[in-house]
Amino acid sequence: MTEAAQSRRPDTHTEWNEDTDGRAVDATGMAVTELTGRVGMTLFDLYSPDCAPCRVLAPVLDDLAADFADALRIFKVDVSADLSVAEHFAARSFPTLALYRDGEEIDRIVGLRSRAQLADWIESHL
Repeated sequence: MTEAAQSRRPDTHTEWNEDTDGRAVDATGMAVTELTGRVGMTLFDLYSPDCAPCRVLAPVLDDLAADFADALRIFKVDVSADLSVAEHFAARSFPTLALYRDGEEIDRIVGLRSRAQLADWIESHL
């Protein structure tokens, strides 16, 4: 993990800080059940560092996190670091984007999509 990514990653032993600076937050190692139970809209990017489409999607999600900062939070979770996360989300292919509202999954996309397609998808659920 890069130094910049680590600086954005919250300490798992402290209270979650809502200020994400309009960026997707690396939530690898955090309690998934706490994150999925959040009130409001939350998008989970389930990825693997070895996945080329996942690496292409990463900056797109940072852009979308800034664009939709008032409407949803985006969390990136490295499933290769904790396979139980993939099991929790029943994710078998990557990238998997799981969209939650008030603790319930409302939609999911598997595979790479364009920034415009993802923005339209998010807007359709707001």
